[in-house]
Amino acid sequence: MAKQLSFEIKSHGGKRKGAGRKKSVKHELPHVARARVDERTPIHLNVKLHHGLPNLRTKSFLRSFHRALRRANEKGLRVQQFAVEANHLHLIGEADDNDALARGVASLEASIVWALRKIYGYFGRVFRSRYHLHALRSPGEVRNALRYVLFNHAKHTGQRAFADVFSSIFEFTEIALLIAGFQTPRRPDWLFQISVGLVPARSWLQTVGWKRARRP
Repeated sequence: MAKQLSFEIKSHGGKRKGAGRKKSVKHELPHVARARVDERTPIHLNVKLHHGLPNLRTKSFLRSFHRALRRANEKGLRVQQFAVEANHLHLIGEADDNDALARGVASLEASIVWALRKIYGYFGRVFRSRYHLHALRSPGEVRNALRYVLFNHAKHTGQRAFADVFSSIFEFTEIALLIAGFQTPRRPDWLFQISVGLVPARSWLQTVGWKRARRP
């Protein structure tokens, strides 16, 4: 009778090296549930790009950025205010729901990737992490967000509040209500040549509410 051969059965149980979901990079945002979005609640978005990319604060990128805003509006993200920094963006906008927001942001990010390729010939990874979303649910939050975004570059550079051409401050007609006594200087001639991609606010918080918030 032939002798039965024995063999070892390797188990697939237990923890294996390299198995499971990869840990996020330290600077990436954790995948947590998004805040609930509706047409009555303005939102503040922070979109971060990788370090080492070309500086976004150029006339060419600003022109492409406004085109990107118009495309995002068609998909569901309506932007009223923005600030373009060297490697990140701040936006204040509105969306009817989370699906509309997701479509709009996806369109915006795709347009930014295209702009970086066309203007700078850059084909590497663009976004450092998922965008950060903050739902603005009170007049005070909206007022603070407006100040933060419109004067964001002044905060980064340590300068006093000034009119940054790479923000939407020249389109914000009620700046004196936001900062008493502040007057927007004359718009640079080249800025007139850029077709603005912003749309009017619809929510009560952005049209009326923030004006009733207690000033700091």
